[in-house]
Amino acid sequence: MKWNCFDWFDHYAAEKNGVPKLETQPIHTDAIWKRVQEQAGIAPQPKRNRMHITKWVAGIAAAAVLVTGGTTLVAAAGYGGLDAFFQSLIGEETPKDPEKLAALVTTPAADFDSTNENVQFKLLGMYGDDSQAMLSFQVTAMDGVALQDGLALPYQLLLLDADGGSETLDCYGRTVDVREKDGAYYINLRINHTDLQGKTLDVTFGSFYTEAQVSQIWEQLTAYDDQFLQEYVRQNFGEDALKDWGDGDLPAGFDVNAWKAYRRENQLAQKCSDREKELYAETEGVVSGNWHTSVTLDFASAAPITADFDGGTVNLQELSATITAPAEWDDESHTVDYVITLKDGRKIFDELVQNAEGEEMLRRIHALPGCGTGTIGQYVPLTEVYWDADSAADVLCYSEPIDPSEVKTITAYRFAFAGEASDGTSGLSGYDLTDSTVIYRAQ
Repeated sequence: MKWNCFDWFDHYAAEKNGVPKLETQPIHTDAIWKRVQEQAGIAPQPKRNRMHITKWVAGIAAAAVLVTGGTTLVAAAGYGGLDAFFQSLIGEETPKDPEKLAALVTTPAADFDSTNENVQFKLLGMYGDDSQAMLSFQVTAMDGVALQDGLALPYQLLLLDADGGSETLDCYGRTVDVREKDGAYYINLRINHTDLQGKTLDVTFGSFYTEAQVSQIWEQLTAYDDQFLQEYVRQNFGEDALKDWGDGDLPAGFDVNAWKAYRRENQLAQKCSDREKELYAETEGVVSGNWHTSVTLDFASAAPITADFDGGTVNLQELSATITAPAEWDDESHTVDYVITLKDGRKIFDELVQNAEGEEMLRRIHALPGCGTGTIGQYVPLTEVYWDADSAADVLCYSEPIDPSEVKTITAYRFAFAGEASDGTSGLSGYDLTDSTVIYRAQ
């Protein structure tokens, strides 16, 4: 499978909003990737911000395509137990209170083979369900090898099923960071993808690079990808359309769907991915080598619940909710928000994630019918929200375990774009609330 960033821009209309230009300065690829996520709707930020289709969106964003069985960790000798695992979870992509996940943490067998025995990798543990996974590794250097906080590694992921089938998870443009804590070095690998449970994850980490090296490679990649876009514009709009290329705007009449089709037909995503591998191979890392392992994704998780509603499906896992809705609920002129109500009275708002601005989120929440009262503490924050292109679904990743049987209702709030004619009462700028529908109710 190949993911293309343009699959995330189907919901955006060119005339509605702008996006910031990407300044020419050293930027870590994860920082650029986070910016793409925030604009494209798969990051732990308000996920459906409308944007103006500029060259930055069409070129750089298109280049940024993207991204266990075992004994319980507490009983795993030699791994340091849960304390070591929780200490290793220090990235932005990890939950604030990981101790709440203790019952779900496992440590499957994961032997590494490598081309550099002076650096050792060890899987400390993992947790997840069918729609997300978090794996944490400790990295130890032998004498003569120096690690440091902030180094980055490119990586490759492959999902294998029991029938011999395989699926490549596109990691183009992505790296994982080495993080230091109390003298130890860790790597947190988060995977946002559906249909994980029971699969085997094949992981290969590449060499260690500095932030400056990764930024330089990324700049070369975006320039390489931009050449394809320029050639497409030249073919379809003429040479004159490139005169103001540096301004960031695409020619009038630029059809994003046609550009997406062109990218697929000419396998541009694969060409960029191949070029990325070449650039890393040509760049001498701080520590060179490859480290490979396979992990069975046999998660400890409660039984899921799946229910249909008119035009869509809800799938409840212990750490996530996946909602597939009719396409017209979230298109150029419409968007949708979801509120999950639990049987104990707590709620989940699909745009309230860790580190979100509480006051702004509460204003959004209080504008929704049936949610006009209550505090931000009543809401369980999400770790992440992402869009799964294969299933055309929103995936809400919980920050703590929630048994599917504890979900009482899920309400969908639908909005239509009104621009300056909006009545301003929906809590979502430029949109008016059109209706609310209970799409799931516990039996």
